[in-house]
Amino acid sequence: MSFDEEWAELRAEAAAKQTATMHLNSFQAGDGPSGAKEKVKITGAELRRRAGKADIVRGDFRDADNKTMTETKQVGPSLKGFASRSAFEAFVKRWNAQMKYVEGLLEGDVAGALRATADGFSAEDQAQADRHKRASGRDRDLK
Repeated sequence: MSFDEEWAELRAEAAAKQTATMHLNSFQAGDGPSGAKEKVKITGAELRRRAGKADIVRGDFRDADNKTMTETKQVGPSLKGFASRSAFEAFVKRWNAQMKYVEGLLEGDVAGALRATADGFSAEDQAQADRHKRASGRDRDLK
């Protein structure tokens, strides 16, 4: 089996395992390594803050990759006349594709999912607030 076939198979398996939903771990008060006394509180603001952190990681990842590839690309011309030059060029091409893939995951599947969930929290909070306002308005009308 060639590298490309094996890689495609591994990616297909990973995609099959990946779910479209996000699961947040939680623990009971007093459990966990810190023995926390409070329950985990997830808010839209907290999710957006974490999405911002994911954006920072993505930027740092991109910068590190750019710096690495600037140095790595200097190797290619020095291999002129060697049989391994085509293999090195294939490596660089695959590397760039994988870095683009990981950056896309960080942008869409991490930061994007966190922001989408935060938007969902906000919409649900607004819907509940509107429902309670309508209910209290009806209560006042009954008095």
